Amino acid sequence: MCEGLKRQEIIRRQRDIGVVMSAGKRVSSAFFTLLYKGRDETFPSQRIAFLLNSKIKGAVVRNRLKRRLREIFRRNRRWFPLGYDYIIQVRTGAEKLKFDELKEEIKTLAGMIKDVN
Repeated sequence: MCEGLKRQEIIRRQRDIGVVMSAGKRVSSAFFTLLYKGRDETFPSQRIAFLLNSKIKGAVVRNRLKRRLREIFRRNRRWFPLGYDYIIQVRTGAEKLKFDELKEEIKTLAGMIKDVN
């Protein structure tokens, strides 16, 4: 049984990422910026993308960080309102955080989301 994110739960198209980045709202913490924008579709779902700072060196480090963030999102979707696209921009230094610290940072960011119907 696959427990990862489904293909339709990940923002893959550059155009969709650009829309969220240009027209979405944002909240920030020391290591992350969360951008979010409501979707026009009637199907209430969530989509997410993770953008890592290019200064985070090493493929192993970058991939491990993305895997951890995907897992945090997958297990804690209830933190994020339905019907939105989310982009989490990761800053340098986040790769040094432990899993529980990453989880608390993301939970704090999700709690800062406003203007949700």
